[in-house]
Amino acid sequence: MKKLLCILSLLFILLLPLRISAAEESYSHLFISVGDAIMNGKAENWSEVETALQTLTRDWQENNKSDINEEKLVDKYIKETQEAVKEKNKDVLLKQLSNLSNALVAYEKAMNPVDKAELRNEFKTKVTPALTSLQEAIRVKNAEEMNAAYKKLLTVWTKNEGIVRDQSIEYYGQIETQMGFLRIAILKEDKSYTEIQKHFTGLSDTMNSFASGAVAKTKKKEDHSLQTLIDLLDQAISNLDQNHYEKAIAALEEFLTVWPTVEGEVQTRNGALYKELENNIPIIAGKLSASNTDPTLKDQLKEYKQELSLLQKKNYTVWDAALIMLREGLEALLIVSALIAFLRKTDHRQYEKWIWLGAFAGILLSVLAAIVINSAFSSAMAGANREILEGTTGIIAVIMMLGVGVWLHQKSQIQAWNKYIQAKVGKALSTGSVLTLALISFLSIFREGAETLIFYTGMAPSISAEKLVLGIAIAFIILLGFTWLLIRYSTKIPMGTFFKGATMLIYLMAFKILGVSVHALQLTSVVDTHLIRHIPIIDIIGFFPTLETIIPQCVLIGIMVLAMLAVKRKQRAVTPAK
Repeated sequence: MKKLLCILSLLFILLLPLRISAAEESYSHLFISVGDAIMNGKAENWSEVETALQTLTRDWQENNKSDINEEKLVDKYIKETQEAVKEKNKDVLLKQLSNLSNALVAYEKAMNPVDKAELRNEFKTKVTPALTSLQEAIRVKNAEEMNAAYKKLLTVWTKNEGIVRDQSIEYYGQIETQMGFLRIAILKEDKSYTEIQKHFTGLSDTMNSFASGAVAKTKKKEDHSLQTLIDLLDQAISNLDQNHYEKAIAALEEFLTVWPTVEGEVQTRNGALYKELENNIPIIAGKLSASNTDPTLKDQLKEYKQELSLLQKKNYTVWDAALIMLREGLEALLIVSALIAFLRKTDHRQYEKWIWLGAFAGILLSVLAAIVINSAFSSAMAGANREILEGTTGIIAVIMMLGVGVWLHQKSQIQAWNKYIQAKVGKALSTGSVLTLALISFLSIFREGAETLIFYTGMAPSISAEKLVLGIAIAFIILLGFTWLLIRYSTKIPMGTFFKGATMLIYLMAFKILGVSVHALQLTSVVDTHLIRHIPIIDIIGFFPTLETIIPQCVLIGIMVLAMLAVKRKQRAVTPAK
């Protein structure tokens, strides 16, 4: 009998976990099917995607139906995903699969609700011993024990911070900040145990408030960003330069206050930097004092500032947008005005209207092309795709700019320019073809319009719509003035100087666009990032201190120099000796 009871007890103990786990519905098989669909969707293996969705649909239909909103969302996204498969649209499919995955997560949470009170109690049980040890070390003012106790508390917090973050972002941010302040106070050479106790009490009270289920006091939300962190590091460095150590520490404490609201962006873009900032900023602040003039602390802050700056999305300015339009528009206007001036000089004014007709057609077709390109790229211009699109189109634009720059340089001598225009118009006049004149004007305008579209397509993800429109408007106004000047005084304008200036402008823009484009690809990890320390970022020319941006820009400069030398040599060869 005793043996039977022992066997039954053993079976009960073994089966108890199974009974408990059975109470929670498992949906892992559904997520596996979604994962298979995503993997095959990226590879465009449509038959495999259909198989994965069929498995998912069958398994989902076998679930017990509960008629909750989360379940209806899953039904909705399954249908939409199936439609995307029929259309064989990769981008739409991946978007719908992402929606479906999120809906399944929400459904799983709804079906397996978490006991938040139990988790808070678990959090309190784990942090209380560490808090007690640290309080005792502070009471007896034992620096060594206090440091060891803080490290133990930090370990416990790191392992259990997810409980707080999932339930209250406000409490999470407060605890993260207070942990940093406490660490700074503990690491200071001239310790103030009153200050340490104050920070400890604040931390302990916040942790206990969370564990008790009290509602966190919410602060007014401020618009913090990576730039906020960069500015605070800059303040700390500036104060260190002036030996204002307390102000430098205050700037770093403000950094820790802002950090919880921005850390996610740093973590997703550079995990290693995220860990360094989280661990080292309190240490650096704790070590800063008038008696500690260690220059490596300031150097470390400078490195962090540089690395954070590289994580920022670099944007083009209003003037960048204006210069693109201005340069391309000037070239088109120059050709049109030269054609008109040539007709007037040869007494063929009756053909001017065909030049203007061709120019108008070129502008109209450029606008239509802009609408088509905008529609084609609108679905791709989202998330990381925006930066990948910017990077690739920017590099294409740079290659085109090199060709344009060489063309401009070749026309920098007035004889070459006159020969170019005479060749364009002379043939049309000799054949009497007015359509040829219109076509010359049309192609001149449309070519520049097409180039401008490519440049703006690459620029668009990194400039606001307002700045882009304002830049184009400024350029348009300037172009109207140039139109009048070119037509009225075309024979008096120093063409050689104009072309040389335009060549330098296009090369400078190519240098900046190349740097910004490669940097955009670095932000999406398409291109690696190898930082060169102690070299500043120069936004205005698109210079970033990484090997991946500097090497292509050096190659670009080399190509520019070789192109200019080749054109100069060619011009010398055709120029008759005096």
